This record gives sequence, structure tokens and C-alpha cells, in this order.
Amino acid sequence: METRNKNYCIILAGGVGRRLWPASQKELPKQFIDFFGTGRTLLQQTFDRFARFIPTNHIYISTYESYVSLVREQLPEANILPEPVQLNTAPAAIWGTWHTVLSDADANVVVSPADQLIQHADRFEAQILRGLDYVDTHADFLAIGVKPTQPNTAYGYIQMGNAIGNADDKLHKVQSFSEKPELDYAKMFMQSGEFLWNTGIFMWKGKTLGQHLSSMAHRPDRPVEEVAKQMVTIAEEMNYVRSCIPEGLPRSIDLLVLEHCSNVAVQECNFGWADVGCWTELHEVSHTDADGNAVSGGARVMLQGTQNCMVRLPKHMKAIIAGLDGYVIAQQGDILMICPNSDPDATRRLINEGQFF
Repeated sequence: METRNKNYCIILAGGVGRRLWPASQKELPKQFIDFFGTGRTLLQQTFDRFARFIPTNHIYISTYESYVSLVREQLPEANILPEPVQLNTAPAAIWGTWHTVLSDADANVVVSPADQLIQHADRFEAQILRGLDYVDTHADFLAIGVKPTQPNTAYGYIQMGNAIGNADDKLHKVQSFSEKPELDYAKMFMQSGEFLWNTGIFMWKGKTLGQHLSSMAHRPDRPVEEVAKQMVTIAEEMNYVRSCIPEGLPRSIDLLVLEHCSNVAVQECNFGWADVGCWTELHEVSHTDADGNAVSGGARVMLQGTQNCMVRLPKHMKAIIAGLDGYVIAQQGDILMICPNSDPDATRRLINEGQFF
């Protein structure tokens, strides 16, 4: 129980979700949307999962300051860390960890995206707690991976190295990280049996991250411990984090921290994970009819001669969709998008080309 009282969670909820446009837009990004008709948004579901085994006052939501009102509306009880700019995962995770360490010098931290689907909450709780117990007694960074079920090019991959402990621990040293590979590489990764999907869930002891920051070549002149004693406000914390990561450096936690450390482990888990990051992924994890079509949003939709499509239309709409195979049909406000649903990054490219976003 003593260890559990040292556990903290940082939920990263500051992104825009461009690959789920037009449903996800700047004013209302994907983490604040209920895509599955459960009555709870992706952010709320993530908070609920962690609140099962981490005290709610130990859970922090790191989000862009423009989204603070949305977080407060959906999670009135949440602790909020308002980012003055959209930080990406490394600065947000470092800042969140630093904030927990100021409250508890012995904190164990789990960092999680806000936009994931977890099918087995009981397994999730048991396996995340096992990981937190590990980082409590080991000066390692711990990544959470799951066995791939297909050569998915929308996910990152983690290559497992030597085993740690016994086989039941499901722990390995990390050999390498690979971001969203080409299809041929994804097939090779899966066939080798050496790779796991990178869930984007990471754990560490606050002290472990602090020691790494102290050793970084681009650290500020003053030691981390000295700076910590002098920081009083959130603004001071934020300025310190930004000073640790000059412009031009990678901003993801994988690239900035984990790829440069030898003390990184990965724990293989099986709690039924999916990243709700793009239309292709949303289609794969949604309930589908006999023809492979998924419909969300509450609109009345009639499908004729249509297969393997992802449809999200507003509740007030009625639609007839005929003769399509493998398309996404999505509308939000006055924006309608109809395009093939085979490329996870297609939506982001369309936004950039059309300058709609």
C-alpha cells in the first residue's frame, strides 16, 4: 500500500488530432469526443481507468491552455497543468513529472495518452501496477508494449532485447524504437517476433528522470535539485522545462529521452489496446455490421452496396451511402470529407493542402 500511495499519473491531452479531422478540430480535439457512444469521451475514459487504482488527486491532465475549460467541464475534479503552447510528449511528460516530484520526492509516474481504447480494465490495472512496482525499485525507464496482431503502419514499434527476470515477468531490455514503419518493415517486425507495438504508455520514478535531465549535455547551468527548491509557481516550472529542451531538439519522449538511455525496459501487456489516432484505426476498433461498415455520431444512415466504410455524421443528419468500399465519410459543422480510408496520414495531408484546419 505504501508503494501505491507514491503512484502518480500524467494524462497527455494537449494534442489536436489532425488525423481524425473533421470530427477532431482545434476547437474540440479528439480527446474530448465520445466516438463510441458510451457517454464518456476518450479523456474521461482514460481518467476513469486510472482512477480505479491511483488516487484522483494524484492524476494530472497536461493540456493546452485553450482546452482547460473543456477539461474542467468533463473532469471537474481533475488537476490541470495548462501548457502555454502545445508541447508534444517530451516537454509535457517532463513537466508533469517535475510537478509530481515537487509534491512527492519519491513519486512513481505513469504517463499515458488520452486517446486510447483499452478493452480489459482489470488486466490494465494489474499490469500497470506491476510496472509501477518495477520502476519503484529499479532505476529504469519502462515502456509498455503489446504484441502486434497485424503489420500496422500507424503504430510505433519496440524491439525487445534480453529478458529481465523470469519469463512470467514479460520484461525485456529495449533494443530499439521504430516510428510508424513502411509496410514491408512492419511485416518484417511482426514476423520476427522480436517487436511489440509501442502503446505510448511509459513509467519511471521521478528521481530517474531527474537524474537523466541532470546528465543531459544541454541542461541549464544550475543543477536540477537546486532549481527545484526555488520553483514556486506553475509558470516557473514551465519555463524550466522549456529551458531544458532548446528549439531544434526532438519533442517526443521516445526520441528525446528513451532512445538515448541504456536503462530502458519494455513490459509486454495484453489488456486489449488500440490507439484511436486516425480513421483507419477508429474503423478497426468500432462495432461493424455484416459488411464491415462502422457508423457513429448518431445520424440515420442507410447503406446500399457499401462495404468496409467508416461513417461519422452528426445526429441531426440523414444520409444514403451507396456503392463505396473502404471509404471514410465524416462531417463536422460545414465540413464534409469523403476519401479512401487506407492511409492513416491521408487526412493530415488533405488538411495541409486545403488549409482548412
